[in-house]
Amino acid sequence: MGRVSRTFKLKLSPAGVELFLDCHCRLGHLVKELLPFGNTLYCALLYLDHVDVQLIADDLKTLRDSGLNGDRVCFVGAPLSLTDVTSRVAARLGPASQRRGPTALNSRLFIVALKQFRLAPSEAILGAYDEMLSQAGDYLKIGKTLRSRRTELGPIGQ
Repeated sequence: MGRVSRTFKLKLSPAGVELFLDCHCRLGHLVKELLPFGNTLYCALLYLDHVDVQLIADDLKTLRDSGLNGDRVCFVGAPLSLTDVTSRVAARLGPASQRRGPTALNSRLFIVALKQFRLAPSEAILGAYDEMLSQAGDYLKIGKTLRSRRTELGPIGQ
């Protein structure tokens, strides 16, 4: 079997780190589990995949002024299938959004996903978590209770 996970790089400001930690803490409280940081990033991107593309484009345009991206390099491990989610979002945005290259777009999408995730209703966060379990559950380190929950759930909208 090939590689099933990888490390993703985020370039955050101190406010960006706080944003990530806020999202991670909220997700952990909602599912009542201690989670790897990669689960939070994955869930945030799955949520972003359901956000209106114009809101995503607007957030990308104003990202520089948001104070969330910065020089602090943070590495987060997550299932490799997270790249499929970023590719779907990028495809929805169109080729103009990728003029600086896919790596630059992914880095910016991570922050936009966290920004949107922080504002998401609890039900949507739990839906994104259930979708993550459905899509990548075999490659996640999750407890028995969550693993059994995974078999009962389908992706968002099912």
